[in-house]
Amino acid sequence: MKFVQKHYKFIILLLVIFLIYIIFITTNSNNLNYTALGDAYALGVDSYERIDYGYSDYLKDYLSKNQKLNFYTKSYCEKDMSIERLTYAIITNKKMTYKNKKMNLKEILRESDVLTLTIGLNDLFYKISITPNLTTEKINSLLTEIDTSLTSLLDEMQKYYPKKIIFIGYYESPAYNKYINYSIKKLNSIISKKPQITFISTESLFKQNKNLTSNPKLPYPNTKGYKEIAKLIEQEITL
Repeated sequence: MKFVQKHYKFIILLLVIFLIYIIFITTNSNNLNYTALGDAYALGVDSYERIDYGYSDYLKDYLSKNQKLNFYTKSYCEKDMSIERLTYAIITNKKMTYKNKKMNLKEILRESDVLTLTIGLNDLFYKISITPNLTTEKINSLLTEIDTSLTSLLDEMQKYYPKKIIFIGYYESPAYNKYINYSIKKLNSIISKKPQITFISTESLFKQNKNLTSNPKLPYPNTKGYKEIAKLIEQEITL
């Protein structure tokens, strides 16, 4: 008899634990950690080179509005961020402080549920700047080097973040010369074929909407442009 009573008590305890878990899951909806990584576009540099509200900030607002946001950072975004620098930051486990808590990049990657990335254009600019007598053949060779570096970065990231990385592509701009615009198209093509990523194309968005940039001398979007990019990203996130 005592055995039967203990058996029932154990079952009741399991049911209580299960119910508590269900209640926790249904009420604690703020459970997504969002990390943005990358260069000036990821940071939110606007058409006048000011750090403003970028696509990551709008995406953060979207997650928060839907009561899904637990953690957000773009502390690892820098205007001049390169593939090599970001790779090094991961390998060396770069530190940051969030709400008085010390964290490292590997830890943040492990705990991220959503990760966006924009990177590669600074690498392209640098390689073009040191290459004399540019031709499309030389650019293709430079892009092969960038492709190799990008693959290494993505492989390093996926050691800690094995899910799909949302990569926001670049767009051609009148602020660039023909070689750079050619390179951007090729770079986007390379990125879009990476198995580790979900590629967000922005080319048609900016080609069809001239009001998404404010300064023809600089390639960066204005806040409207970043908001529209965020809307494209939202379509790839299941809440």
